[in-house]
Amino acid sequence: MSVYTLFEIWGVAVALALAAILVILKPMFAVLVEVCGGAERARFWAAYACVFTVVTPLMAVSTPGLLDGVAVQGPAALVLQRAVFFALAGIALALLVAGQAIWKPIARALRAPLEAVERSAS
Repeated sequence: MSVYTLFEIWGVAVALALAAILVILKPMFAVLVEVCGGAERARFWAAYACVFTVVTPLMAVSTPGLLDGVAVQGPAALVLQRAVFFALAGIALALLVAGQAIWKPIARALRAPLEAVERSAS
């Protein structure tokens, strides 16, 4: 695979990751402020999630040998299709991990009042 092809693939991965970040950052930050108990902590975790969302698809499309065969022999459209697929898979993985991390404290907070009601009823 040529260096130019690799840069193009990285460009696709970063562009898709930035698009995902633009869509999710504002609502995620609002939830993080509530979950973390403050804007400073929320900023840290939002930045962490953004970095994770960019790095994960870059790692996916940079996996040695993953796109080599198609990038050398395949048409440009096939290279782009595979790069987009692996970049989106990386973004989905990053968002799943971030969503799971954010959901756990929310689920605990939602369960706490129910458990208190159950204890007082018994």
